[in-house]
Amino acid sequence: MTTFQLITLVSFGMFMVLGIAVFSLYGGIGGTNSAGAVVIWGTADTETMDALLGTLRSQDKIFRDVSYFQKTSGTYTQDLIDAIASGQGPDLFLVSQSDILSFSNKVTPVPYSAVSQSAYTTAFIDEGNLFLTPTGALALPFMVDPLVMYWNKNLFASAGVPQPPLYWNDFLDLAPKITSIDAGSNVQQSAVALGEWQNISHAKEILATLFIQAGDPIVQRGAEGAPQAVFGLTPAGQATNPSQSALLFYTEFANPSKTTYSWNRALKLSRDLFTAGNLAVYFGFGSEYKLIAAANPNLSFAVAKMPQIQGSLVQMTFGQLTGVAIARTAHNPNGALLVAQGLASKTSQTLIAQQTGMPTVRRDVVVDTSANAASRVFVQSALIARGWLDPSPAQTDLVFKDMVESVLSGKTDPAGAVSQSSQQIGLLTRQLLQQ
Repeated sequence: MTTFQLITLVSFGMFMVLGIAVFSLYGGIGGTNSAGAVVIWGTADTETMDALLGTLRSQDKIFRDVSYFQKTSGTYTQDLIDAIASGQGPDLFLVSQSDILSFSNKVTPVPYSAVSQSAYTTAFIDEGNLFLTPTGALALPFMVDPLVMYWNKNLFASAGVPQPPLYWNDFLDLAPKITSIDAGSNVQQSAVALGEWQNISHAKEILATLFIQAGDPIVQRGAEGAPQAVFGLTPAGQATNPSQSALLFYTEFANPSKTTYSWNRALKLSRDLFTAGNLAVYFGFGSEYKLIAAANPNLSFAVAKMPQIQGSLVQMTFGQLTGVAIARTAHNPNGALLVAQGLASKTSQTLIAQQTGMPTVRRDVVVDTSANAASRVFVQSALIARGWLDPSPAQTDLVFKDMVESVLSGKTDPAGAVSQSSQQIGLLTRQLLQQ
């Protein structure tokens, strides 16, 4: 390390020790002293965050001087980078698992002396491990939004199918039962939104779910903690490449020559088609439930966990995980640590679940879902949520898009598309490490 880095590390270590002492002295939640002025940035809804902080202030004076500012989603990343670079950024900021790698040099990790690795992995869902490094946590888990399966009960009933699919292979039989195609090969009614890219909401997350379920973590940390691109590699002892098989499965639903043909790029955006009642299965996030219900009050739909690979012993889905991170240029790092711990605490997470109806990132928060079937699915899905360390969300969007469209156009086969994407993701990962 350079002298500057060493001084910075030692200085922050002193802040951490002081923070732990203060947290211990005043008991964390239920404490009697403010953490001082702490500014939080994020894209989460202001009303939700203000309601949460307002309740926390009434219970704990640590939150007395905490303020939250909602930023525009489209410019949030760049605004945050610019603010941190100029020293005018927040003390804490909300960051997703897809951005955590690119922000890893802009945060001060929470050291294991403040939150031990054992306590962390015991308290939080498995996807939270994406924030862990050999020296500490880049962020503390705060919110999770799992990918789930929305299904149209009327379309299923009309086809004589009583329940939504449990496994991906079930769609091979389901598609011809529900999909309606006219004489001009136009899809009038679709069984499932799979196969294309541009008009399928969350196509990247759906593909990532298929890859991860198949056993390909895409990018993961190596033995020494550095991110390593492993996408497209065939595991030892396996005859077939899992990602190639997953990509082939995905694209076949847009192939007019297949019995599974259910989708093409002439259709509406998948969520719009679902709310219109012409799509039987839509893969979306739990947070979309209220939006779908409001868009069409007459739509008879329900929610189920994402389909799994038949025979797999471990269930998984994609989760949009949001963490709370301490900015490298925080004006109040000691207070920021206390507030971050408070926001990730059992008390705060219980409030989040009660106020939003969304699942919590903690394992030890019990959510009563007896009167809400959808909430039960969200809670179950959060426990099996997974993600991957994305080296550059904007660039990998293009990589995934090209991978799908090169197969659909006949430019290459799934093996060639995966091989090319593997090289590109590997390059993006190496470039990130050189920054």
